[in-house]
Amino acid sequence: MLDLSQFIPGPYCSMLLSDLGADVVKVEPPRGDPQSIDGPLDGDGVSLWYRIINRNKRIVRLNLKEDEGREIFSRLLAVADVLIESYRPGVLARLGFDSERLAQLNPTLIHCALSGWGQTGPNRLRVGHDNNYQASVGVLDISGTMTQPVAGNPPIADYAGAMNAYALVSAALFRRERTGQGAYIDIGMADAALALMGPEVAALARPEFDRRRGRGPYAGGWACYNQYRCACGRYITLGALEPRFWENFCNIIGQPDWIERQDEPRPQSGLIADVAKLIATRSRADWTAMLDQTDTCFHAALELTELEANEQIAARAVLTRGHDGTPDALLPAWLDGTPPPARRPFTNADAAIVADGWARHMTQ
Repeated sequence: MLDLSQFIPGPYCSMLLSDLGADVVKVEPPRGDPQSIDGPLDGDGVSLWYRIINRNKRIVRLNLKEDEGREIFSRLLAVADVLIESYRPGVLARLGFDSERLAQLNPTLIHCALSGWGQTGPNRLRVGHDNNYQASVGVLDISGTMTQPVAGNPPIADYAGAMNAYALVSAALFRRERTGQGAYIDIGMADAALALMGPEVAALARPEFDRRRGRGPYAGGWACYNQYRCACGRYITLGALEPRFWENFCNIIGQPDWIERQDEPRPQSGLIADVAKLIATRSRADWTAMLDQTDTCFHAALELTELEANEQIAARAVLTRGHDGTPDALLPAWLDGTPPPARRPFTNADAAIVADGWARHMTQ
């Protein structure tokens, strides 16, 4: 598999595919992926984030604007199963690898193009990043607080695009095994974020539904589904949407008179304030001791420093420390009863600039 992408979406997709056994060669320009100097830097000047998202891969650096780089890349394409790239539409063609050239080099290639707004439409050439994609499809209209939109982090559109690419590349590989047919997959990150909002966009058919921030149950408008600050400064979450869970919560905390208030008009500013005032009287540890093992849809809001000691997280084996001691969030699935596979640590050797002889060896 060849990965021409940068930053998060493509590299995250190819990392997940590597967890399933793909041999990933990440092709970068001579100066490397900009992600390599973005975020916390290690002693050698390489970003920790870059190391994490490029585990299990080999990195080669080619200048696709020069004949030698294009010739080496052509040989790699000829033996690749998959090409993932995140250029703006038209860039790959300008480098000499339009659809006809790709088909000539490898008729069964699965080519996945990840871009901000996809390969068609008036925004196709527009520059942007995750918060722009969220803004462009209405995600910010239904997220955040009752007074201000908040762009999600981890970046929603980036990861939604990556997960769609992961699924569609896998499906295309399966189809190719059946039919011998390659594929061209066009994914826009904005489209991927929009596709997460099926219920929200369906509500457009109901003109009586007020979709402003804070009026919906998942955007801070309900007291029974919210986040609350404790006396210690930490937070708890309540997700008691079903009446029986809300009733359990109210009875356990000694407020049975709140049970009938669950369906007050939204945003439930008064009830939210009442619950917040009560939660603020005790620490997170106190509320956890009271509510953790009850049917109330309660959970403490864990901080990152608490994750490794959490029994549930440890049991799932998704968060581990690699051979280099760096925590890593692995493939979020168990296959045939086997926990997620460990990843090979990223090392400086993985980032060596490719030599022509190395490429010849790869394509023999």
